[in-house]
Amino acid sequence: MAKKKSLKGLGARYGIKIRKEYTKVHFKLKAGRACPECGSRRFGRAAVGIWACGKCGLKVAGTAYDVKV
Repeated sequence: MAKKKSLKGLGARYGIKIRKEYTKVHFKLKAGRACPECGSRRFGRAAVGIWACGKCGLKVAGTAYDVKV
């Protein structure tokens, strides 16, 4: 089974280096995370730099594409 790639929609535009970097950032952004407070898997990005838990309502500040808690 082939690994899923996130290059869909970009086509042959922008060059391979830019597309590979986009893929790394996209997978990092969409990765599942556990809430540091309650352990729920409903922890995700609410806005740029704002990460929130859908279960307990915890909000933390992090980087744009990842959270360092």
